[in-house]
Amino acid sequence: MARGTPLDDSDLWPWLGSVGRALAAPPGGAVVACSALRRAYRDLLREVVPGLRFVHLVGTRDQLAARMRDRAGHFMPVSLLDTQLATLEPLDADEPGTVLDCTLDPVTLAARAAPSLVGRRTGE
Repeated sequence: MARGTPLDDSDLWPWLGSVGRALAAPPGGAVVACSALRRAYRDLLREVVPGLRFVHLVGTRDQLAARMRDRAGHFMPVSLLDTQLATLEPLDADEPGTVLDCTLDPVTLAARAAPSLVGRRTGE
């Protein structure tokens, strides 16, 4: 991605497995930021981590591009945003998670996301 080449499924499946194992490891839970853009990706993560919940940040293309430009030293260039948006499958009604506005500041996003995430792992 740093070279401006989007990942394909053969790149993503092993990586998503690693993300799932990382999420499952801590006994008190964990938060991971990743682009689980497709339902199938999120289903794989939920197989590894039962009770996993998602936070989906939504915004217009321009808003998302502005957020990306504001990130210092991030590996993913804005030039890949369109491929990400073309791949995106928003959370379905039966997927556990919450949807938040990407224009909110990080402190507000965390405060709004936290209640939907606390105590939701494996039967809690």
